[in-house]
Amino acid sequence: MNIESFKDVQYVNLITFKRDGTEVVTPVWIAGFQNSLVVTTNVNAGKVKRVRNNGKAIIYETNQSGSKQLSEELDVQASLIEDSNLKDQAVAVIKEKYGLMAKMMIKGSNSNRAIIKLDQL
Repeated sequence: MNIESFKDVQYVNLITFKRDGTEVVTPVWIAGFQNSLVVTTNVNAGKVKRVRNNGKAIIYETNQSGSKQLSEELDVQASLIEDSNLKDQAVAVIKEKYGLMAKMMIKGSNSNRAIIKLDQL
């Protein structure tokens, strides 16, 4: 399994880690962006804080509710995209991939939006 394997996947579980090493599993939309994957979320989301503190993450394909593991796990390095132009581009690829549903859910300014970038280790 490699990062390319996830570019066409609809949902993944993103596992991030608290400071004490506890895993936190979150089902998310994901899209290919350059040679990475990107996830969008609110800047105040817990996963953003966990990525800032520890970039270690794991992903695997899941169903919409996140209740089933549908692929092998892949260890990834998570980081935040800070550049506003790159954030806009990442949001655009997510909207393109998820269509009308994304356009309804991702509204307003990107100033309150965080983009988590995932790179293969």
